[in-house]
Amino acid sequence: MFRKILISVPMEQFPELAINRAKDMEERFGSEIILSYVIEDNVFDRISGKLKFVMTEKEAHRFEDEMVKTHREKANKLVRREVERILDEKLDGFTVEKGIYFEEVLKTIKEQRPDLILMEYNPFDMLRYRILDRCPIPVWVERKSGPIRKIGLFCTNLAPNVKAPVIAKRLGKKLGAEVKTYFIKDGRSDIDSKEPMRVAHKNNIDWNEIVEDKVESFIYRKVKREDFDLIIVGRIKRRKYLPFRSRFVKKTKCSVLLVN
Repeated sequence: MFRKILISVPMEQFPELAINRAKDMEERFGSEIILSYVIEDNVFDRISGKLKFVMTEKEAHRFEDEMVKTHREKANKLVRREVERILDEKLDGFTVEKGIYFEEVLKTIKEQRPDLILMEYNPFDMLRYRILDRCPIPVWVERKSGPIRKIGLFCTNLAPNVKAPVIAKRLGKKLGAEVKTYFIKDGRSDIDSKEPMRVAHKNNIDWNEIVEDKVESFIYRKVKREDFDLIIVGRIKRRKYLPFRSRFVKKTKCSVLLVN
């Protein structure tokens, strides 16, 4: 499980929670950890918009080049050193890229072929959460530190439910965590009354609840009551219905793993 984990480090936040979680996964699952530091174009675009009033275009370009150089040095020295301190090991996989955050992450996924991207929640930067609905591999958004003792699995008629039950069972076993399971019949798409039983039979699980409700509404209520450390949800794919972006992660208030 999770053979290779990618942590993408943005300019504006050091993802210490994500790195600590990756370390735990490395110890439990034998995962390989790779990191990519992204020098974000949108940050320089904001700065350039202000510099045009006080600098010539040539001076502004020179200033940007110096900033990029500074951030590359910071990434290769300070950031890498801190990550290696937390992991207590030297990193072979560490790259520094400049570009649009989510595009650079997707490029790294294509080149490095990880099977999980591990991020840290940041309420101030919404751009990176385009990864949640565009990423071709599972996305784990870390919200809290400490052990995972309680996992919520949410399957739905809106998603294919192929990997989510398998991952939930394996994580529960590996982490010694309680796993509570729910199937949500959402009326915004066709409902097959036999689907919950097919999913349960295929994955040898018993549902704690089968309900008719909107996916987000049910999850928000259940998370609040159950105090999950992690919830696992299949990505919504049918009818191009994709609610799982920054707002969803913000309202769940716990770590989220999106799969399928």
